[in-house]
Amino acid sequence: MRDGPEGARLLAIARATLLEEVLPNVLPAQIYAVRMIANAMAIAARELAADPGESVMRERIISLYRRAGLVAPDASQRLGEIERMLAADIRAGRFDAHQEMLTAFLEWQVDQRLALANPKLCRRSSD
Repeated sequence: MRDGPEGARLLAIARATLLEEVLPNVLPAQIYAVRMIANAMAIAARELAADPGESVMRERIISLYRRAGLVAPDASQRLGEIERMLAADIRAGRFDAHQEMLTAFLEWQVDQRLALANPKLCRRSSD
């Protein structure tokens, strides 16, 4: 049980304070650094507020393999290992017969990452 705001909310409050109260009082040479810190805080807040993503990403990749009729990675593998396996299989041409399915997945994956890093660049809302 939590008594106070969650991490994402705390970061949002800290970011607002930084931009509204600290930024107007910093030296001109420090403005860029303060804005970079504020942007990093916004990204971190979005990551904290987002769905636990890693398990979702793992399941989407495994589902892609199954729908393509390929041997799916083990769900107990780390996401990084599964992503490396997917990249190797794409390079090896194992998804060549499933280009539309692969493209849809890759577009979804990019949108998920953009939703955290820079939501303004997302082409569509998250599925």
